[in-house]
Amino acid sequence: MVSSNLTYIDIVVVGPTASGKTHWAFDWACRHNAEIISADSRQIYRDMNIGTAKPPVALREKIVHHLLDIRSPDETYSAGQFVRDARAAIQDARSRGKKVALVGGTGLYIKALLFGLAELPPEDVAAREVFLSERAQTSTEELYERLVQQDPERASVLSSRDRYRILRALWLYHSSGHQPSRIYREQTRNPPDVSWGEIVGLLPERNVLYDRINDRVVRMFEEGWMEEMHQLVQKGFGKNTPGFRSLGYSEILDFFDGLRSYDETLHLIQQKTRQFAKRQITWFRHMAPAHWIS
Repeated sequence: MVSSNLTYIDIVVVGPTASGKTHWAFDWACRHNAEIISADSRQIYRDMNIGTAKPPVALREKIVHHLLDIRSPDETYSAGQFVRDARAAIQDARSRGKKVALVGGTGLYIKALLFGLAELPPEDVAAREVFLSERAQTSTEELYERLVQQDPERASVLSSRDRYRILRALWLYHSSGHQPSRIYREQTRNPPDVSWGEIVGLLPERNVLYDRINDRVVRMFEEGWMEEMHQLVQKGFGKNTPGFRSLGYSEILDFFDGLRSYDETLHLIQQKTRQFAKRQITWFRHMAPAHWIS
Protein backbone atom coordinates (compact mmCIF):
# COMPACT_ATOMS: atom_id res chain seq x y z
CA MET A 1 0.00 0.00 0.00
CA VAL A 2 1.30 3.45 -0.94
CA SER A 3 1.21 6.12 1.76
CA SER A 4 -1.06 9.09 1.02
CA ASN A 5 1.63 11.43 2.39
CA LEU A 6 3.06 13.17 -0.68
CA THR A 7 6.42 13.77 1.03
CA TYR A 8 6.88 10.25 2.37
CA ILE A 9 10.02 8.26 1.47
CA ASP A 10 9.52 4.52 1.80
CA ILE A 11 13.19 3.63 2.05
CA VAL A 12 16.51 5.49 2.22
CA VAL A 13 19.51 3.59 0.86
CA VAL A 14 22.95 4.90 1.83
CA GLY A 15 26.50 3.66 1.77
CA PRO A 16 29.97 4.37 0.40
CA THR A 17 30.82 4.40 -3.27
CA ALA A 18 30.94 0.93 -4.87
CA SER A 19 28.86 -0.62 -2.06
CA GLY A 20 26.14 -1.74 -4.48
CA LYS A 21 23.48 0.92 -3.82
CA THR A 22 22.43 1.28 -7.47
CA HIS A 23 21.49 -2.35 -8.09
CA TRP A 24 20.15 -2.96 -4.56
CA ALA A 25 17.77 0.00 -4.92
CA PHE A 26 16.82 -1.03 -8.46
CA ASP A 27 15.84 -4.52 -7.29
CA TRP A 28 13.83 -3.02 -4.43
CA ALA A 29 12.08 -0.58 -6.77
CA CYS A 30 11.14 -3.39 -9.17
CA ARG A 31 9.55 -5.36 -6.34
CA HIS A 32 7.65 -2.42 -4.87
CA ASN A 33 6.44 -0.40 -7.88
CA ALA A 34 8.72 2.44 -6.88
CA GLU A 35 10.75 5.26 -8.38
CA ILE A 36 14.25 6.27 -7.33
CA ILE A 37 15.37 9.71 -6.16
CA SER A 38 19.12 10.08 -6.66
CA ALA A 39 21.03 11.81 -3.87
CA ASP A 40 24.35 12.13 -5.67
CA SER A 41 26.00 15.53 -6.05
CA ARG A 42 27.88 14.49 -9.21
CA GLN A 43 25.32 12.43 -11.10
CA ILE A 44 23.28 15.60 -11.49
CA TYR A 45 25.68 16.65 -14.27
CA ARG A 46 25.02 15.95 -17.93
CA ASP A 47 27.69 14.27 -20.09
CA MET A 48 29.53 12.99 -17.00
CA ASN A 49 28.27 9.42 -17.19
CA ILE A 50 31.24 7.10 -16.85
CA GLY A 51 33.17 9.19 -14.33
CA THR A 52 30.22 9.50 -11.95
CA ALA A 53 29.12 5.86 -12.33
CA LYS A 54 25.56 6.74 -13.27
CA PRO A 55 23.03 3.91 -13.27
CA PRO A 56 23.14 2.01 -16.58
CA VAL A 57 20.65 3.07 -19.24
CA ALA A 58 18.97 -0.35 -19.09
CA LEU A 59 18.06 0.24 -15.43
CA ARG A 60 16.88 3.79 -16.05
CA GLU A 61 14.63 2.64 -18.88
CA LYS A 62 12.85 0.22 -16.56
CA ILE A 63 12.69 2.29 -13.36
CA VAL A 64 12.35 6.08 -13.27
CA HIS A 65 15.42 7.73 -11.72
CA HIS A 66 14.93 11.36 -10.66
CA LEU A 67 17.62 14.08 -10.37
CA LEU A 68 20.07 12.69 -12.89
CA ASP A 69 21.38 14.91 -15.72
CA ILE A 70 19.68 18.05 -14.42
CA ARG A 71 22.64 20.46 -14.60
CA SER A 72 25.43 21.41 -16.99
CA PRO A 73 28.94 20.72 -15.61
CA ASP A 74 29.58 24.47 -15.33
CA GLU A 75 26.65 25.03 -12.95
CA THR A 76 26.84 24.95 -9.17
CA TYR A 77 24.31 23.04 -7.08
CA SER A 78 23.64 23.22 -3.36
CA ALA A 79 22.03 21.14 -0.65
CA GLY A 80 19.19 23.66 -0.56
CA GLN A 81 18.53 23.22 -4.26
CA PHE A 82 18.62 19.46 -3.81
CA VAL A 83 16.02 19.60 -1.04
CA ARG A 84 13.65 21.59 -3.26
CA ASP A 85 14.20 19.34 -6.27
CA ALA A 86 13.94 16.14 -4.23
CA ARG A 87 10.68 17.23 -2.58
CA ALA A 88 9.20 17.98 -5.99
CA ALA A 89 10.33 14.59 -7.32
CA ILE A 90 8.90 12.75 -4.31
CA GLN A 91 5.57 14.51 -4.72
CA ASP A 92 5.57 13.75 -8.45
CA ALA A 93 6.15 10.04 -7.89
CA ARG A 94 3.59 9.80 -5.09
CA SER A 95 0.95 11.67 -7.09
CA ARG A 96 1.17 8.82 -9.62
CA GLY A 97 0.79 6.13 -6.99
CA LYS A 98 4.46 5.15 -6.82
CA LYS A 99 6.56 4.31 -3.79
CA VAL A 100 9.83 6.19 -3.34
CA ALA A 101 13.41 5.13 -2.67
CA LEU A 102 15.98 7.82 -1.84
CA VAL A 103 19.39 6.50 -2.87
CA GLY A 104 22.86 8.00 -2.80
CA GLY A 105 26.21 8.63 -1.23
CA THR A 106 26.09 12.40 -0.75
CA GLY A 107 25.50 12.53 2.98
CA LEU A 108 24.97 16.29 3.15
CA TYR A 109 22.08 16.11 0.69
CA ILE A 110 20.40 13.22 2.48
CA LYS A 111 20.85 14.83 5.89
CA ALA A 112 19.43 18.14 4.63
CA LEU A 113 16.35 16.44 3.18
CA LEU A 114 15.63 14.20 6.17
CA PHE A 115 16.59 16.48 9.05
CA GLY A 116 16.46 20.01 7.63
CA LEU A 117 19.00 22.63 6.65
CA ALA A 118 21.11 24.37 9.26
CA GLU A 119 20.45 28.06 9.79
CA LEU A 120 23.88 29.64 9.39
CA PRO A 121 24.89 33.06 10.74
CA PRO A 122 24.18 36.01 8.40
CA GLU A 123 27.08 36.88 6.13
CA ASP A 124 28.93 40.11 5.46
CA VAL A 125 29.05 39.72 1.68
CA ALA A 126 31.66 42.43 1.15
CA ALA A 127 33.97 40.95 3.78
CA ARG A 128 33.53 37.51 2.24
CA GLU A 129 34.55 38.82 -1.18
CA VAL A 130 37.70 40.36 0.32
CA PHE A 131 38.45 37.07 2.10
CA LEU A 132 38.12 35.11 -1.15
CA SER A 133 40.14 37.56 -3.24
CA GLU A 134 43.01 37.45 -0.73
CA ARG A 135 43.17 33.67 -1.17
CA ALA A 136 42.68 33.52 -4.92
CA GLN A 137 46.35 32.66 -5.54
CA THR A 138 46.63 30.14 -2.71
CA SER A 139 46.69 26.54 -3.87
CA THR A 140 43.80 24.25 -2.99
CA GLU A 141 46.25 21.89 -1.30
CA GLU A 142 47.47 24.64 1.03
CA LEU A 143 43.91 25.75 1.79
CA TYR A 144 42.96 22.19 2.67
CA GLU A 145 45.94 21.90 5.03
CA ARG A 146 44.77 25.06 6.79
CA LEU A 147 41.32 23.53 7.20
CA VAL A 148 42.83 20.33 8.59
CA GLN A 149 44.56 22.44 11.25
CA GLN A 150 41.51 24.58 12.03
CA ASP A 151 38.76 21.97 11.81
CA PRO A 152 39.95 18.41 11.19
CA GLU A 153 36.42 17.06 11.57
CA ARG A 154 35.07 19.20 8.73
CA ALA A 155 38.15 18.52 6.61
CA SER A 156 37.61 14.77 6.99
CA VAL A 157 34.30 14.90 5.10
CA LEU A 158 35.51 17.14 2.26
CA SER A 159 37.56 16.24 -0.76
CA SER A 160 41.03 17.77 -0.63
CA ARG A 161 40.33 19.02 -4.19
CA ASP A 162 36.98 20.67 -3.44
CA ARG A 163 38.19 24.26 -3.41
CA TYR A 164 34.69 25.73 -3.20
CA ARG A 165 33.67 23.90 -0.02
CA ILE A 166 37.12 24.22 1.54
CA LEU A 167 36.97 27.98 1.13
CA ARG A 168 33.42 27.98 2.45
CA ALA A 169 34.56 26.20 5.61
CA LEU A 170 37.56 28.50 6.06
CA TRP A 171 35.31 31.53 5.65
CA LEU A 172 32.89 30.24 8.29
CA TYR A 173 35.78 29.76 10.70
CA HIS A 174 37.22 33.19 9.87
CA SER A 175 33.93 35.07 10.15
CA SER A 176 32.46 33.32 13.20
CA GLY A 177 35.50 32.23 15.18
CA HIS A 178 33.97 28.77 15.51
CA GLN A 179 34.73 25.52 13.74
CA PRO A 180 32.26 24.85 10.90
CA SER A 181 31.69 21.31 12.20
CA ARG A 182 30.54 22.78 15.51
CA ILE A 183 28.33 25.33 13.76
CA TYR A 184 26.61 22.64 11.72
CA ARG A 185 26.04 20.52 14.83
CA GLU A 186 24.72 23.28 17.07
CA GLN A 187 22.71 25.49 14.75
CA THR A 188 18.98 24.99 14.72
CA ARG A 189 17.62 23.44 11.57
CA ASN A 190 14.66 24.40 9.44
CA PRO A 191 12.26 21.55 10.21
CA PRO A 192 11.83 19.19 7.26
CA ASP A 193 8.38 18.22 6.06
CA VAL A 194 9.37 14.78 4.80
CA SER A 195 9.07 11.47 6.61
CA TRP A 196 10.47 8.06 5.85
CA GLY A 197 10.07 4.39 6.59
CA GLU A 198 13.54 2.93 7.08
CA ILE A 199 17.18 3.67 6.40
CA VAL A 200 19.27 0.86 4.94
CA GLY A 201 23.05 1.13 4.82
CA LEU A 202 25.13 -1.04 2.52
CA LEU A 203 28.58 -1.76 3.91
CA PRO A 204 30.65 -4.63 2.52
CA GLU A 205 33.72 -5.82 4.42
CA ARG A 206 36.52 -3.31 3.96
CA ASN A 207 38.74 -5.55 1.84
CA VAL A 208 35.76 -6.41 -0.37
CA LEU A 209 34.80 -2.74 -0.72
CA TYR A 210 38.35 -1.68 -1.58
CA ASP A 211 38.63 -4.45 -4.19
CA ARG A 212 35.35 -3.27 -5.72
CA ILE A 213 36.61 0.31 -5.81
CA ASN A 214 39.87 -0.69 -7.48
CA ASP A 215 38.03 -2.83 -10.03
CA ARG A 216 35.48 -0.12 -10.72
CA VAL A 217 38.13 2.49 -11.49
CA VAL A 218 39.85 0.08 -13.90
CA ARG A 219 36.50 -0.64 -15.55
CA MET A 220 35.70 3.08 -15.87
CA PHE A 221 39.00 3.64 -17.64
CA GLU A 222 38.32 0.69 -19.95
CA GLU A 223 34.82 1.99 -20.72
CA GLY A 224 36.20 5.32 -21.91
CA TRP A 225 36.34 7.72 -18.98
CA MET A 226 39.32 9.56 -20.47
CA GLU A 227 37.56 9.88 -23.83
CA GLU A 228 34.48 11.23 -22.04
CA MET A 229 36.69 13.75 -20.24
CA HIS A 230 38.38 14.75 -23.49
CA GLN A 231 34.99 15.53 -25.02
CA LEU A 232 34.10 17.71 -22.03
CA VAL A 233 37.40 19.59 -22.32
CA GLN A 234 36.71 20.10 -26.03
CA LYS A 235 33.45 21.81 -25.01
CA GLY A 236 35.44 24.29 -22.92
CA PHE A 237 35.13 22.80 -19.45
CA GLY A 238 38.29 22.88 -17.31
CA LYS A 239 39.84 22.92 -13.85
CA ASN A 240 37.39 25.50 -12.46
CA THR A 241 34.29 23.67 -13.71
CA PRO A 242 32.07 22.87 -10.69
CA GLY A 243 31.29 19.40 -12.00
CA PHE A 244 34.98 18.59 -12.07
CA ARG A 245 35.13 18.64 -8.27
CA SER A 246 34.12 15.00 -8.61
CA LEU A 247 36.58 12.26 -7.75
CA GLY A 248 39.11 11.63 -10.49
CA TYR A 249 38.38 14.56 -12.76
CA SER A 250 41.21 16.84 -11.67
CA GLU A 251 43.59 13.86 -11.76
CA ILE A 252 42.65 13.13 -15.37
CA LEU A 253 43.12 16.80 -16.24
CA ASP A 254 46.60 16.55 -14.72
CA PHE A 255 47.23 13.51 -16.94
CA PHE A 256 46.18 15.53 -19.98
CA ASP A 257 48.69 18.19 -18.91
CA GLY A 258 51.45 15.57 -18.70
CA LEU A 259 51.86 15.79 -14.93
CA ARG A 260 51.63 12.03 -14.34
CA SER A 261 51.45 8.78 -16.30
CA TYR A 262 48.37 6.72 -17.12
CA ASP A 263 49.16 4.13 -14.45
CA GLU A 264 49.95 6.79 -11.86
CA THR A 265 46.64 8.49 -12.62
CA LEU A 266 44.67 5.26 -12.30
CA HIS A 267 46.32 4.28 -9.02
CA LEU A 268 45.90 7.77 -7.56
CA ILE A 269 42.18 7.77 -8.35
CA GLN A 270 41.84 4.34 -6.77
CA GLN A 271 43.60 5.58 -3.64
CA LYS A 272 41.52 8.77 -3.36
CA THR A 273 38.30 6.85 -3.94
CA ARG A 274 39.15 4.46 -1.11
CA GLN A 275 39.85 7.44 1.15
CA PHE A 276 36.56 9.03 0.11
CA ALA A 277 34.66 5.82 0.88
CA LYS A 278 36.14 5.82 4.38
CA ARG A 279 34.88 9.39 4.93
CA GLN A 280 31.43 8.42 3.64
CA ILE A 281 31.21 5.54 6.10
CA THR A 282 32.08 7.87 8.99
CA TRP A 283 29.46 10.39 7.84
CA PHE A 284 26.62 7.90 7.52
CA ARG A 285 27.38 6.18 10.83
CA HIS A 286 26.92 9.54 12.57
CA MET A 287 23.94 10.72 10.52
CA ALA A 288 21.14 8.43 11.69
CA PRO A 289 20.44 4.89 12.84
CA ALA A 290 20.45 2.53 9.89
CA HIS A 291 20.00 -1.16 9.23
CA TRP A 292 23.45 -2.05 7.95
CA ILE A 293 23.80 -4.83 5.39
CA SER A 294 27.18 -6.32 4.52
